[in-house]
Amino acid sequence: MRSSGSPKEPSRVLVVEPHPTLRTVLVQRLRQDGHLTAAVATAAEAMEVCQEQSPDLLVSAEILEQSSALRLGQQLRCPVIVLTARSGAEPVVGLLDDGADDVLRKPFGLEELAARCRTLLRRGGTGLQEQVTVGPLQVHLLLRQVTLREKPVELSPREFALLCALLMPPGMVRSRQDLLRMAWPPFSGGPRSVDTQVLTLRRKLEQAGLGEGGGITTVRQQGYRFSLEGLPAA
Repeated sequence: MRSSGSPKEPSRVLVVEPHPTLRTVLVQRLRQDGHLTAAVATAAEAMEVCQEQSPDLLVSAEILEQSSALRLGQQLRCPVIVLTARSGAEPVVGLLDDGADDVLRKPFGLEELAARCRTLLRRGGTGLQEQVTVGPLQVHLLLRQVTLREKPVELSPREFALLCALLMPPGMVRSRQDLLRMAWPPFSGGPRSVDTQVLTLRRKLEQAGLGEGGGITTVRQQGYRFSLEGLPAA
């Protein structure tokens, strides 16, 4: 499925998992499918991340600090896949009856989780997307390639993830903390890392011919924004 005209955004998936190693693995796998995936450890962090926009899908551990996956899904008003450590059929049936859209029992296979995410996202009308187009810039999500006026732009994996975060959607201001959650593995990097990667991304996009600053502007005391408004068409 390729976008044209006003491209549909990739699916937004939020992972809430207290265990840092599992959280990192889940994020990496879901990003491989082209989902814009953020990850946090607690329900409070999830509500903070989703102040402006709810996710298309929540993947959450069943038991959270001062909350639960079901309660968080209700608050965010989005489908939820519950990850439970309880054994037996009864807990799974209970979670489904109480409103879970799907339940996976730990330990589970990453490919099974990815398939279940794709199924729920298709039902919600979001689905997978191969490409996002903003003016002359094309970002191939599944191939992890960027082209500008049909010429390749070589980006590192971190720069590619950062560009995707800034493009979802174009024009939205993203704070440094937002970009860390969306483009860095959990518990890695910091505000200085974001500034450094933005600088190199700007330089590469500018050298590729996207105009001064590569379309990325700094919004004082807020963060960064990607927009092609005001840039030359060629």
